[in-house]
Amino acid sequence: DALYGELWVGPSPSLDEWSAALGIPVLPVADFAGPPEGALLAGPGWPEASQELRRVLAELRMIKDAWEVGQLREAVDRTVEGFAAVRDEVPAAIAGGGERWLQGTFDRYARTYGNGPGYATIVGSGPHAPTLHWVRCDGPVLEGEVLLLDMGVEVRSHYTADVTRTFPASGAFSPAQRQVHDLVERAHRAGLAEVAPGRPFTAFHHAAMEVVARGLHDWGLLPVSVDEALSDTGQHHRRYLACGVGHHLGLDVHDCAQSRPQAYHGARMEPGMVLTVEPGLYFHAHDRTVPPELRGIGVRIEDDLLVTETGAENLSAALPIDATGLERWAKERR
Repeated sequence: DALYGELWVGPSPSLDEWSAALGIPVLPVADFAGPPEGALLAGPGWPEASQELRRVLAELRMIKDAWEVGQLREAVDRTVEGFAAVRDEVPAAIAGGGERWLQGTFDRYARTYGNGPGYATIVGSGPHAPTLHWVRCDGPVLEGEVLLLDMGVEVRSHYTADVTRTFPASGAFSPAQRQVHDLVERAHRAGLAEVAPGRPFTAFHHAAMEVVARGLHDWGLLPVSVDEALSDTGQHHRRYLACGVGHHLGLDVHDCAQSRPQAYHGARMEPGMVLTVEPGLYFHAHDRTVPPELRGIGVRIEDDLLVTETGAENLSAALPIDATGLERWAKERR
């Protein structure tokens, strides 16, 4: 087997080795062949886990125990260090290395100090920054444009961070760039303030979206009132923010994704949950609904938060959020 065979890819851990590593008995999947009707595993021969099993496992992962929180703290700390390593290479990227150089810098750091990147590293300069998942990373790094970095180290236990910052490659925002960043920052802080036990999981999403909608309305970019834009049949502001504003985090970058809607977006936050808050604004270079000075600007701010008994802890708070702090951080070459 060229995909799994030891001759091709090297030896895999035995069941005994897995048992020792995990501290629980590990049995061959074939032992589950022919389960009784209604069991979570079904199918002849080599069975697949049912959707019900995936759902149960996803929902069990929503509340992290102390050990898991420790792994996520380590993942975030390594990610913050990886951001600094990338920042230090920005001059080399501007000189010719481009987005690839920065992507490679972070991925090398993640492989050295963790298991690897937790997801495809996003490095978007200038007109690439508004593309939500710009993992191609094949463009130049433009000195006069903002640089959006969405990166996360996965530690060797496979828990991953997911952090985003947007900063000027030159070290100084232009007035238009700062205008966009300041609005995203206000939305981000509004979202952070809503993360607490007992509150709806969607609270931070709605809080951030309201700030975005009001800001876009103030700029004259909404064709309707703020109330109509925020209504279920409106959502005009979503032209510039097409994605959600956060998700669970853990063994996967979008952890617990197989959960029931009522257990995920329809649930309330509880202590031990770890989630992201990540509003943004994405003005594509070809978008004629925005003035020329805003075209080609993309900004996202993303932090990883632990819900506590009394509120929330921002695990990635070591990276600045405000524009002035990011300008200062961008210039702190090691």
